[in-house]
Amino acid sequence: MEKLESMVYLLELRQLETLDLSDNDFSYSSIPIFMGSMKQLRYLILSSSSIGGLVPYELGNLTNLQVLDLSYNMLLGGKIPTSIGKLSKLQFLNIGFNRMEGTVLSESHFVNLSSLILLDMIETMLTLNLSSDWVPPFQLQDLGADTCKINGEIPPWLQTQKNLLSLYLSNANISGIMPIWFHTMQRLNMVDLSNNNLSGSPIFPIHFNLMILSNNSLSGEFLSNGSKTGVYREADFLNLSDNLFSGPILEGLTHIMPNLTTLLLSNNHINGQIPNSLCQLTSLNYLDINNNSLSGDIPNCFANFTSLTFVRLSYNKLIGHIPCFNNRDTYQGGLDLEFYLHLNDNMLSGEVPSCLNDLPNLKVLDIGGNQLSGKMVKWFSAEKFRELQIFRLRGNKFSGTIPKQICSLPHLQIMDFAHNHFMGYIPRCLSNLTSMTSPNASQDTYTYDVSEVIQGIEYAYTSTLRYLVDIDLSSNNLVGSIPVDITKISGLLSLNLSYNHLSGTIPVNIGGLKSVVSLDLSNNKLGGNIPTSMGELYSLSHLNLSYNNLSGPIPTGNQLQTLSDQASIYAGNPYLCGDFLPKKCKSKVDEQDKGRSNKGKGDNKEKLEKMGFGLVVMSGFATGFWGVVGSLVVNRRWRHAVFRRVEDGYNWLYVVVAVRLARGRRINRR
Repeated sequence: MEKLESMVYLLELRQLETLDLSDNDFSYSSIPIFMGSMKQLRYLILSSSSIGGLVPYELGNLTNLQVLDLSYNMLLGGKIPTSIGKLSKLQFLNIGFNRMEGTVLSESHFVNLSSLILLDMIETMLTLNLSSDWVPPFQLQDLGADTCKINGEIPPWLQTQKNLLSLYLSNANISGIMPIWFHTMQRLNMVDLSNNNLSGSPIFPIHFNLMILSNNSLSGEFLSNGSKTGVYREADFLNLSDNLFSGPILEGLTHIMPNLTTLLLSNNHINGQIPNSLCQLTSLNYLDINNNSLSGDIPNCFANFTSLTFVRLSYNKLIGHIPCFNNRDTYQGGLDLEFYLHLNDNMLSGEVPSCLNDLPNLKVLDIGGNQLSGKMVKWFSAEKFRELQIFRLRGNKFSGTIPKQICSLPHLQIMDFAHNHFMGYIPRCLSNLTSMTSPNASQDTYTYDVSEVIQGIEYAYTSTLRYLVDIDLSSNNLVGSIPVDITKISGLLSLNLSYNHLSGTIPVNIGGLKSVVSLDLSNNKLGGNIPTSMGELYSLSHLNLSYNNLSGPIPTGNQLQTLSDQASIYAGNPYLCGDFLPKKCKSKVDEQDKGRSNKGKGDNKEKLEKMGFGLVVMSGFATGFWGVVGSLVVNRRWRHAVFRRVEDGYNWLYVVVAVRLARGRRINRR
């Protein structure tokens, strides 16, 4: 697209009333000054066009302008011309999603905007310098000023806006208490005041539909005092998460807000039991009371809900059994809606009920950190759990084997069965988990956080959850070898098989885990050499092979050399050698020298043995010879007896030979 400034031919269209150049790429071109002469313009739409620079003063000449949309661009901070305040016919002003930090809007920017009904400044970081007693010339229906700097209490001038329908002042540096007049805003139905520093009790507009007050300092008992004035029949979405609320959930909540579909109360100090009356909110879809102080059982009446899609009761003190849940009326448009169940980190006990199989499209089952027991094969059905993406049983007392059916879950992304009593072999079919076999396989839009332990640290994954692929079977009683098939899971980011009884060798093709960041095989009975392919794990930042029976040299080069704390990685393997271990490896030169040395020692030993044998023989001959001859020399009588015996023997031999010769002659004569 050509530069916006160069489109001079637009001047020829002086009678033009609508100019829409949205969704283009002008490469940070500025708004041309000549547009200020197109005085018949009623609609000027330049959104999402990569426009930069400053807002020109000349736009104030467009006195017929009704819509000015400059949103989603690269407009610079600086001075916004007060000439904008002359546009008395302007109804829609949208400058949202431009980084204009440091720019100040004052009353002079609005002085004649008597027709204005929509003002959108979201994500601009503008500063609003408006006096507390200012009376605006307009009656707004929609005001969006998220991330703008209001600096102080909720602006009092808002109570003059009798037609206000939506108010978005999130992250606007607002403090103080919510004013009572907020309750009198008859038409206000969508409010977002999150991420501020509001205190005291919440005040709700009488006809509100959506109310977001999360991440403030609101306190007191939940729905107490002024907050429970009246009945809010239109209330649909209520988010009070991340505040300081205490006390129990009111039994009468269903009468105060009978049509709630979303109730978010996480990260407060709410205590007591979950009231049975909560189940009377028959339209409830989302329930999040995570990280509070709830106690007692989860009511069995949860099975009476017909439209639940999300339940999170994690990090409380709930006891008893897991009840049945129900979302049988979520079948819409020919498809079952997804269901998410988070009951982790409570004190739930007993076996998992088989009725969880009745939840269609169960995407997340997180029941880790409880005291649950029993065998998984009793309640797990791969056919029913086919859509499961996150499966956390971590930190319970489950026993028996891990069923091979687990390999039939094509969408599984997180498989965390750590710290249980599982036994038997690791299933040999894990490469059938197709969402794990390619990086970033999951396209799920799930945005609620899941806590997962990686490299020994617990992380909360939200926006990056779609990229997390994790298998954690650590701290169980698993035996046998590591399946070779596991090396085909190329999208795996974390693999933890530590603290089991695994034997055999590390698979030769371990380098096939191309995406792995954390690999922990410690505290097993693995033997043999460390495969050289481990050096091909170029994303690896955490490795633990300690306390096994590995032997031979530690592979060198590539990613393995960049890992910190090398000694602890390989500790407890007495047959391993390497520069980071007490046992050093011998080089090839050393081995050759050792071989030659041993050969020389062998030759010398052989020579010494031969010389020793000769000396022994000679010594024995000498001893025998001189033992006889020496005695004859010393003792004359012995000498005469020996010589006489020899002479007699000679005479006898002579007679025998002579007789045989004479006999031979006689035979020949015959």
